[in-house]
Amino acid sequence: MMVFTHIRDNFAAAFFPRLSEWLAAFVVLALGWMLTANPALMVAGKTDYQLMLMIASQPFWSTTLILFGAGRLTILLINGAWRRSPHLRALAAFLSCFFWTQIALSFAPTFGFAFILACGWLGMDMINIMRAMRDARTIDDTYTRRTTGGHA
Repeated sequence: MMVFTHIRDNFAAAFFPRLSEWLAAFVVLALGWMLTANPALMVAGKTDYQLMLMIASQPFWSTTLILFGAGRLTILLINGAWRRSPHLRALAAFLSCFFWTQIALSFAPTFGFAFILACGWLGMDMINIMRAMRDARTIDDTYTRRTTGGHA
């Protein structure tokens, strides 16, 4: 019972400060699911998805987004429940920027809602990188002080 209390308390303390990271991870996962649920979305000939289709097929994008989103959610769960993992959080946010960039560039020719939304998610994950790296520095500095006896 104490283990569950520990996990619940640590998770609750880490969830809200990382809410934007959780949302970004869920959106990547949902985008992958959407591509699975709508198999004709990225048909050849549509201008909106040509850049993404030049890189990979729709089933590949779907699988990649689902696996990446699930992996990022796992990193966040571990960070909140067991141990701090700001370096992995920063890496996941950095790698997410690849997806947001591909989506933004794919929709840039139509310059519509999807372009602006993708740019917003890209900007948010850039901020998430900086916040996670700040957390990483704090943890690294604390570790250094412990191992050097307080002398950095």
